[in-house]
Amino acid sequence: MTVAHGPVVIRRRLGHVLKQLRVGRGKQLSEIAKLLEVSPSKLSRIETGHVEPKFRDVRSLLDLYEAGTEVQDQVLNWANEAKSPGWWQPFSVRVTVDLDLYISLESEARSVLIHSTPISGLLQTEQYAREMLRGAYPDMTEEEVTTLVDLRMGRQRVVAPDRSDSRPLDLHAVLDESALHRIPGSPATMRDQLRELVTRSRQPNIVVQILPFSAGYTSVTSTFAIFEPLSDQDWTVVNVEGTGLDTYFDTPAEVQRYRAFWDDVLASSLDPEASRAYIENLIDRS
Repeated sequence: MTVAHGPVVIRRRLGHVLKQLRVGRGKQLSEIAKLLEVSPSKLSRIETGHVEPKFRDVRSLLDLYEAGTEVQDQVLNWANEAKSPGWWQPFSVRVTVDLDLYISLESEARSVLIHSTPISGLLQTEQYAREMLRGAYPDMTEEEVTTLVDLRMGRQRVVAPDRSDSRPLDLHAVLDESALHRIPGSPATMRDQLRELVTRSRQPNIVVQILPFSAGYTSVTSTFAIFEPLSDQDWTVVNVEGTGLDTYFDTPAEVQRYRAFWDDVLASSLDPEASRAYIENLIDRS
């Protein structure tokens, strides 16, 4: 059965608790690995959430650490949840490791702050996404493009006001003005996309702001997203988009660095009402 939650985030959460239990017992990684009859590298990957842990290994670790009943029940429940594939796994032919983590973070987030040079994927229309992907990946077959479009449209469930599995994600998007002028295909597709931006900007859980050309240069040169977790068992993670390979940060220093970047672009952006008016003006002129 596929699930709406993010298995990668749950694996990271589970591994973090197991590491805390080990450190709390004053045990070395190599010592526990020997007792469990696994390699230290495998145990390290479990603690960092890079692998799906076997249920029996998790139970054995909890016994070794003499974890309390409440902790055992919670961690074993996570071990079961981590085995269930996310809803996006049927698309795995095109889901990279980076994207797997990204969608998992989206699924488990309370809010996302995103600075984006294109129009953010959570705000794209189906046709805009299709034409954009065709341009970005000219070697893809039409079937492969359709698979990616379906995946992108599925991701938008997290911001739907009627989301059933959890509260809708709070999305605050600052779009570089260039995103409003870079037409992926036909002008008609762009007009529909701009109308969709206006509609989405009126949702109570979505804020859209424009970073205008008149703001000049800012300290930010790339798309990045700050994921604030829904569960207090998780922690803030920053994604920085790259060409072919994304980067993730979760140390307090790096998170604070990107919060400062966010404050910088926000201070230079049009407010939400002015941003909406600017988009509506573009629609009228198109």
